[in-house]
Amino acid sequence: MGTLDKPNALRLITLFSGAVKGMAFYPASHPAIRQPLVELYKIMTTALSQEEQISWGLVDNIMFFEDHLFIAPSAAIADLTSQMTEKEISRIVVSSSASFEELETFVKLFSIKNANFDVLSRQMAEAEVACFTLVRLGDESFNQADDEPENDETDTCVETYNRALSVIKTICRDIERGRIPNSSPMIKVVDEMVEITMHDPSAMLGLTMIKDYDNYTFNHCINVGVLSMALGSALGLDAITVRDLGIAGQLHDIGKTMIPKDILNKPGKYSSAEFDEMKRHPELGSKIIREMDGLSPHISSIVLGHHLHYNRSGYPEWANKLPFDQLVDIIAIADTYDAITTLRVYQHPVNPKTALSEMQKMTNTILDGAIVERFIEMMGNYPVGTLVRLDNNEVAIVYRPNPLDENAPMVRILFDGDGVRLRAPREQVLNNPDGSCYSRIVAVVDPLLKNIDIGKLFASGQH
Repeated sequence: MGTLDKPNALRLITLFSGAVKGMAFYPASHPAIRQPLVELYKIMTTALSQEEQISWGLVDNIMFFEDHLFIAPSAAIADLTSQMTEKEISRIVVSSSASFEELETFVKLFSIKNANFDVLSRQMAEAEVACFTLVRLGDESFNQADDEPENDETDTCVETYNRALSVIKTICRDIERGRIPNSSPMIKVVDEMVEITMHDPSAMLGLTMIKDYDNYTFNHCINVGVLSMALGSALGLDAITVRDLGIAGQLHDIGKTMIPKDILNKPGKYSSAEFDEMKRHPELGSKIIREMDGLSPHISSIVLGHHLHYNRSGYPEWANKLPFDQLVDIIAIADTYDAITTLRVYQHPVNPKTALSEMQKMTNTILDGAIVERFIEMMGNYPVGTLVRLDNNEVAIVYRPNPLDENAPMVRILFDGDGVRLRAPREQVLNNPDGSCYSRIVAVVDPLLKNIDIGKLFASGQH
């Protein structure tokens, strides 16, 4: 595991997909095929120099290479995913003794239209392609092997989220007591979150549904950090930049610790003077961050600008001519999404699906339209944490987006068709690999009507 970094793993998958597609139009000796195959073989042998075998394939309709998941698929990945599904293949395994000729033969056989798992396996045996092995879609040995790591990952995400929550509470407490906070614990937990997010951008998204009214500021800070890192990863930003997003997201509202509590917690509308005081929090937060050891000036700049708006009509007004990069706009999008999906004294929360529609109305004024569109693609038509009703009357929660079909996300059934709450949620794929459909989403359900606390569901790992 870990034989290739994510860019090289993506390159390998892309080259394989392109070679398969091209083989349908050109002979193997053509430069359009030969050159990608040579590069593919070079990357493949580099990976196999450290491992006995490597593999790539599908889990929950998401392409992976070893421990790398590609949540937001390119056209090449989407094309390969479709082909593997049609051929009933869940995984391709390559052993270290694979030759270039064997790779070339395998790609040629794989490119044959309408060759399902059984046909392709027989053709591989006849051509003596022994170093490539196929795993059939739905093979229990493969699914079972992946079940335990998924549970472990869920536990890890919850533990990491809770540690981040504890750290931000300590930072706020230190500020209120006039101390300069220690940044080391936060940097450590953000590094853990970066590792999770770069592996799987959607892994922690469900935890952003934790909306503790009594600890709103703390949860909001962590949620903005998680959402910002996920969006940064989906945009293809590197791990160091995603790390900056995580730190800036968790600290974006840190200046509110310096705002009088009677203003901060006021249930009604602010007076002009009160709003002016509240608008000071980006500057106050930026100043606090500059005094903290181990944090770059870039973090301070992001926090300063997170309320400036895309058209720079926000605050602080004096800063609207300063140079800010796109990280400011990423934080603003994460901040907006978490805020409008949260219950406040003065605001009824909207469901995640509606929140995305509301955000589209803010594009190119308050929010960067291009990044909002990428955020919507990442979240899917039914974002993680959305409670939905299926056409068989079952009620389910969305726990992972489906990059191949935004209208058929991965769900876990909570209530059966008669409205009875299941003892344990049941994982369900809405669209089956053979093209059949288990059920379709017909409506979004208000969690309050079902007495469901979405946040607690994700926090407990029972979603």
